Amino acid sequence: MPSGKMSCFADTNLIVYVADPSEPIKRPRVRDFLALIIRQHTLVLSPQSLNECYRVVTERRDLMPRNDARRFVGAWHPYCTAPYDFEVTQEAWRVQDRHGFSWWDSMLLASAILARCEVFLSEDLQHEMKVFGMTVLNPLELELSDDFFR
Repeated sequence: MPSGKMSCFADTNLIVYVADPSEPIKRPRVRDFLALIIRQHTLVLSPQSLNECYRVVTERRDLMPRNDARRFVGAWHPYCTAPYDFEVTQEAWRVQDRHGFSWWDSMLLASAILARCEVFLSEDLQHEMKVFGMTVLNPLELELSDDFFR
């Protein structure tokens, strides 16, 4: 694992867990992990993450009304620094061809790669897998501490 401050890209489902009371074990663990990353100034998101999150909390899981969801998603906006353009699409083709991920996972991974993230946080992908130099980590399998960034 890289040493020093690591830019950490969070998969959409992690943001959703923060709002989902039906996940009593994952919710506080992910919330605390993301809070730690925010305190370390290393959280990175993409517009795709925020758009997917909005759809999930308003339609798929019906967790909150639209106006509340818009405020919730808007609160994550300062961390939305990853690119989301045609260069991301081209990188996603490379990721998909090499690793065989679904299209939307490939897009998120490509966005994280182009944002120069060292870590991609997701419970959906293989823990500790390398994707073009970036390490996939499942935050539910990690020990939560400030030492994570040292």
